[in-house]
Amino acid sequence: MKTAQIILVIVLFALSALLAFAGVRQLQCKGYCFNNAYIYASEKEREQTDFTPYYKQSGKVLLMLSGLFALNGVRVIFKLKFLFYVSIVLIAGILAYAIVSSVRIEKHK
Repeated sequence: MKTAQIILVIVLFALSALLAFAGVRQLQCKGYCFNNAYIYASEKEREQTDFTPYYKQSGKVLLMLSGLFALNGVRVIFKLKFLFYVSIVLIAGILAYAIVSSVRIEKHK
């Protein structure tokens, strides 16, 4: 492997680890909620609303993104070109999950 590839793999796996850590924290409902419903809520709304479903949604999405970055790191290491297409399908799945789960959360309100 060339130096650029080694650096890319290190960055991909570091981002994967960071996203996994953030995802686990979100699933534990700890820390800042990385969800638009929380980000755009006023202080009053944040105190009154239960943001647990939003934490869970964000945690799952972050863990899926972590897996995606790890998969891309594996793709670079082993030069498996078909994993590029797998990544595209996974991205579409993650987007679909985020949209569907947002709709479900809003329905349950």
